[in-house]
Amino acid sequence: MANQNGLYIAAAIFTASAVAIPTALSDDAIVYSVYKGMDLGNPNEHVQKDYFVNVGTNQGIRVGTILEVARKTPTYDLTTDKLYKDLIFPFALLRVIHAEKDAAIARLEKLYPTDKTPVLVPRSVIVGDLVRVSK
Repeated sequence: MANQNGLYIAAAIFTASAVAIPTALSDDAIVYSVYKGMDLGNPNEHVQKDYFVNVGTNQGIRVGTILEVARKTPTYDLTTDKLYKDLIFPFALLRVIHAEKDAAIARLEKLYPTDKTPVLVPRSVIVGDLVRVSK
């Protein structure tokens, strides 16, 4: 009987930990494509960019969801010429304009100010950047 109770408790813990938390998307939630509209050279016309992300309604993403974009950057110890660690820092927000089961399209909402983020090259959202639901 004691073993069965332990099994029930373990199952309950596993079930509770398996529930998806909307603010913690998996590590592979990324921008997988960027589409830029055609610039026709018209003055005062802003060319839109659409950012395609590999998360959607199955992960709790809806139209209007704000996604925080982060970049993973390796850092090197120049005294030993070895990789020190990967740093991940947020630098932008995207707003979802279209969502499907496993993908969504978003537009740039905001780039964080340069005094709050490390140097970025390029200073824009690119393919491979990480995304998560903004807090």
